[in-house]
Amino acid sequence: MKVGDIEFKNEFVMAPVKTGYNEGNGRVTERHLEFYDRRASHLGGIIPEPFYLDRGLRELPTQMGIDSDDRLDGLRELTGVIHQNGANAIAHLNHPGRMANPKIDGNFFVSSTDKACENGGATPKKMAQEDIKEAKSLFRDAAVRAEKAGFDLIELQFGHGYLVAQFLSPKVNDRDDNYGGSFVNRSRFGVEVLREVDAAVDVPIQIRVSGDEMIDGGIKLAETKKFARELVENGAEGIHVSAGTVCTTPPWYFQHMFTPKGKTWEMAKSLKPQLPVPVTTVGRINSRKDVDRIKEAEMADFLAIGRGLVADPDFVGKYTGKVEGRIRPCLACSDGCLGGVKSGSGLGCLMNPEVRDFEGLDSSETAKDVVVVGGGLAGMSAARTLDERGHNATLYEKDELGGVFNLAPLPPGKDPLQRGIDYFVEEIKAREIDTIKDKAEADDLKDYDHAVIATGARPVFPNIDGLEDYLWAEVLQEENMPEKKKVMVIGGGLVGVETAKALAHNENQVILVELLPEVGGNMIGLEKAQLLKSLKNRDNVEITTETDIKRVEDNEVFASRAGEELHWEGVEEFVIVTGMESHNPIDQSELSVPSTVIGDAKEPAKAEDAIESGYEAAKQI
Repeated sequence: MKVGDIEFKNEFVMAPVKTGYNEGNGRVTERHLEFYDRRASHLGGIIPEPFYLDRGLRELPTQMGIDSDDRLDGLRELTGVIHQNGANAIAHLNHPGRMANPKIDGNFFVSSTDKACENGGATPKKMAQEDIKEAKSLFRDAAVRAEKAGFDLIELQFGHGYLVAQFLSPKVNDRDDNYGGSFVNRSRFGVEVLREVDAAVDVPIQIRVSGDEMIDGGIKLAETKKFARELVENGAEGIHVSAGTVCTTPPWYFQHMFTPKGKTWEMAKSLKPQLPVPVTTVGRINSRKDVDRIKEAEMADFLAIGRGLVADPDFVGKYTGKVEGRIRPCLACSDGCLGGVKSGSGLGCLMNPEVRDFEGLDSSETAKDVVVVGGGLAGMSAARTLDERGHNATLYEKDELGGVFNLAPLPPGKDPLQRGIDYFVEEIKAREIDTIKDKAEADDLKDYDHAVIATGARPVFPNIDGLEDYLWAEVLQEENMPEKKKVMVIGGGLVGVETAKALAHNENQVILVELLPEVGGNMIGLEKAQLLKSLKNRDNVEITTETDIKRVEDNEVFASRAGEELHWEGVEEFVIVTGMESHNPIDQSELSVPSTVIGDAKEPAKAEDAIESGYEAAKQI
């Protein structure tokens, strides 16, 4: 398989995923080298995270740069690591235009327009001819550095709502010069960038495009096809098809679980027969079935896998049979990857705590008998990791494996989370970890070498005068879900918002009540924005914040908000989801063996924290 004259050992490449592993100076770090080294061995190519072209055009303060020759030594190390694994190195060059991060001091903002992204961001300067010339030079100079650093291909980002797409998109471009208006004019800037880069380097160039921006008035597939043909005529030797815009449709850009899987694959399939160059598809390729579907339908020549390789570095090795084991699934939740990068802690993964653990696991020198009490995510993670290290694990769980996380896949659009539960349950079974379906008492643990307490958390219910009959999140279960009733959800955090959405979806009239100033709690912004948008767009949902419920009398609710008295009548069902508290029924002072408390039993937190705590505890035993 080839792009231009560059041979690939197979059709799998790693898509560019931001890592946040830089220290603020733009340089390649050991974390980068270890991360890509772990993932390169079974791939035809790796596209590292997007490189910034100028320090004033960063999307992240921790992004890698290709803006100076000072970067070359580190970039050569990076291509060396990729090459030593038999993969090609592909440099992804991106000018964000108006989507540069406004929170980074020193950033500047230019675009085809002087209008900011409607969902937030800085107001850009509408580019004059001199600015356009400068932008083309930035692309050209970065490409020259990439070739000097040993990259085998250049990938130019012309999609996702970044600078070139800001010219191409009729939704954004409001110019009346020869860079605006007609398709020929709107595509001119991208074509000129390609020509300038192509004239400066000898390596093949492929272009990343959004097949469809998924917004009214934006770039549509028909124009993308025209644009792709024009790019090929001007020297492009590959087209990489994604979707969405970082400004307006970030769920499509990030391929979040809320978007339908396979849409980008269909776009690539539609483009492929019209182009004489290889087409790459991308977007939530995270299972064997996904790969099979794309290959059998001949949707693309290359498959770009991003977060699937974050969740399981051996995804392709396992698919091709070169590595044993089941593929650890990416859940398309964005919690650990996007959430980790935005928080400043760097790329992580809800399912794979090893992403941030560059030391890795070692085998234990002495096999110990370890009992894990509780089969939720933390407990299963601990049991699996203990077995991986050579210990003999026993797991106590009197109910269903998965714990309270069994409720997580039930709200609309969250069904991919079930794959996370299934993975751990299948691992427990495949590893033949002894599972005792009973409640563990302190006396049951005395014959083990170590005890891991993973008994989870339980809900906290506020004392509301007159309210005696209510449900918790188990209302999400089919047998408990009301229909066409007036339901009040008390508590507007993550669980409350998702519960409200599920209730509304089932034709209930929903009142969501939150004591704090906003709903959604500490959800990542991408998911929070989508959930709140879906709730606010429904006529059967009422959201009230900073609201304190005083009492309930039969079906009437009395509350206050900023000194105002509130009153609802006809409330038929109540759901309380106001938080969790740790639950540890085992008195550690009674234990005769060393013990470790993990997961929600130690401190209620997110699923990613639970899985990581189980992993870390098992690593220390």
